[in-house]
Amino acid sequence: MPRKKLSSLNQKKVRRAWFNPDWMVVSSPCRSSFWMIPAIHGLLIVLTPACTESDLIKDDNSTWSSPPTFENLALDSDPFVNAETKDSQLAVLHALFDPKTGYRLPGTYDKAKLEALFLDIRAGYFVKTEGIDEHIRREYHTFTHALDIVVTIHGLLREGGAVFLNEHEQSALVLAALAHDVLHCGVSNAFLINVNHPLATKWGAKSLQERRSADHTLMLLDKHKVLVAKDGMEDSLKNSIADTRTIIEEAILWTDMARHKEQMEKVAAALGKVIAVLEQVRKGGIGKGGATVEDVRTGVNVASLLDKETRILLAAFFLHCADISNPSKDWVLCERWAVIVMNEFFSQGDVERKLGHKLSMNCDRESVSVSKCQLGFGTYVIRSLLQLLEKLVYTAGSKSLENFEANHKHWEEIAKKEAESGKPYLMKLNPPSKEGGWLGELREGEDRVPNSRH
Repeated sequence: MPRKKLSSLNQKKVRRAWFNPDWMVVSSPCRSSFWMIPAIHGLLIVLTPACTESDLIKDDNSTWSSPPTFENLALDSDPFVNAETKDSQLAVLHALFDPKTGYRLPGTYDKAKLEALFLDIRAGYFVKTEGIDEHIRREYHTFTHALDIVVTIHGLLREGGAVFLNEHEQSALVLAALAHDVLHCGVSNAFLINVNHPLATKWGAKSLQERRSADHTLMLLDKHKVLVAKDGMEDSLKNSIADTRTIIEEAILWTDMARHKEQMEKVAAALGKVIAVLEQVRKGGIGKGGATVEDVRTGVNVASLLDKETRILLAAFFLHCADISNPSKDWVLCERWAVIVMNEFFSQGDVERKLGHKLSMNCDRESVSVSKCQLGFGTYVIRSLLQLLEKLVYTAGSKSLENFEANHKHWEEIAKKEAESGKPYLMKLNPPSKEGGWLGELREGEDRVPNSRH
């Protein structure tokens, strides 16, 4: 039987192989060796006796190559790999919503129905908003970002967060993550208000784009008849569907950064009660403090002991943590996302300057330091957010906080070098793939452009 060892193929070919029906991927028990073999009956499993690092497959950015599963998608997964192609995106979503091992929405939905919903949500990330200057390329608010938040939420749930929500609420939160920025314009809410964009007239000043995203998501659920109550359903199922839709809507609305302080205060106020309930329920009375991966593995769940409002609050907090989690990812991803988001800010600033408007905070490419911007965001927003998350979800929170502190030191070193040399940090824009939602083009010299401040 012919076979191909995957280490002889490049990363892109490996990913394509996962979706090729003519070949199957098999591995050793420790996943140290991967092989492709024809997808026929009488499957030959190729095993190797030892697990060595040289057998593992890496791409140029040192990302591990393996098909997505419910178990291996985690906080440290590479979103740019997961979202590179439409097929890879669907593979992630189908792995998470696998009918046997994945998240389950209330009701009965076959794979085709869920895929149609996923694709319709995805399409919303490719929509170009009328009345927005062509200079706006939406570098950050892409489907790659959405899928990143989906997997981050999944990792947060698996590493402790799941103990506070029932299975349908967990599923709702993953779906909310997928849709949380659908139809985003690539500019801030304040920008839309300041230029008197028609969307500001339609949606008003409060959580403008978040309300639009939530409304569009609920419309798509109705369109695809997912999470829609029907005559003849039991009341318990109808109630579960209604609660799931509420989680989706509220979690999306809470992603508005303007509500950050309010949310932090509410979660901090509820923390003592929530942890007290968790400590009472833990089997054998073992363990104190925030939820852990071990709690999830042993089946600890306190959802039935928390009121609905508290569960919604916690779900929304988890999504907010995931939505701005870039500073807590591995440094390579942290820096890549930072450059992407700063480019989106600067594109908005360019248009504001062109229109003669006051430039929004952090949007002036001629004066804003990327490193200082990242340090400020980390100091005044991310650190306290992750400290609160750690108290609530210890495993995910402590891991994220540790990564953040390491990244913060990187930015401090970069800022120090800038100050000593008088030379600005060089931004290397490495945007998502076209299928990952980035529809712009690199501008001249933009593959390595200095932040042009003086």
